[in-house]
Amino acid sequence: MKNFITLLTDFGLDDHYVAVLKGVIYGICPEAFVIDITHNIPKFNVKMASHILYFAYKYFPKNTIHSVTVYPEVGTETKALIIKTRNYLFVGPDNGVLSIAARDDHIEKVFEIVNKDFMLENMSSTFHGRDIFAPVPAFLACGVKPEEMGVPLDSHLILSIEKSRVKDGSIRGEIIHIDGYGNVITNIGREQLEGLDISAGDILEVYVGVVKYELRLVKTFSNIEKGEVGLVVDSENLLELCIFKGSAAKTISANLGDKIKIKKISESQ
Repeated sequence: MKNFITLLTDFGLDDHYVAVLKGVIYGICPEAFVIDITHNIPKFNVKMASHILYFAYKYFPKNTIHSVTVYPEVGTETKALIIKTRNYLFVGPDNGVLSIAARDDHIEKVFEIVNKDFMLENMSSTFHGRDIFAPVPAFLACGVKPEEMGVPLDSHLILSIEKSRVKDGSIRGEIIHIDGYGNVITNIGREQLEGLDISAGDILEVYVGVVKYELRLVKTFSNIEKGEVGLVVDSENLLELCIFKGSAAKTISANLGDKIKIKKISESQ
């Protein structure tokens, strides 16, 4: 059986950093199977990293070890964590980056990594990805138990994420991700739309910040008129603003964290 380890960082691919992580992992556990989620998180963007991890983690086999190094606090007193959930192990800094995915899979135990036998020698103050967040998942993949590496923690940092809410016939949320296509992904879910009897074909009043648009909800990208911004419910059952073969984010100047408000103004014909 393969021992899967995923890596998620903000290192990019122009430097040696990602290769070093993999070298450390394979040096400790040659039978591990390393998969990149992404290394293109915008620098230091813990919030985006947490959402990308949440979108991806659940599609991996049970017992996969998810290692995250998006860590602007490197070299400080920030703890290094192993979080054991119902189906997975998460390894990363105690800055909230693991919290959304881990809570979604139901946290069972949290450990602070303290045993230096499972870290690289002569640990630096600037590259804990290499020194902690690569060797620890490698040892886990080779059968070392979290209890051997760390001590139990009663609390850890939970990233504060605003949930969308329904009020007075409208749904209020925010932009949580902009993908590589320029699709603007919100935290408004399919169930909330259905709760207000909103379905494909309906025209919605959509506020992005203070700017108002009237947009049609459609089933898929190609149902959007050329050059127009439209709405779809994506593969994660979240509402997104998009353009067929274009970037909605650039067209409407959307940014992460922008507030969204939607309301149905006409039925599908």
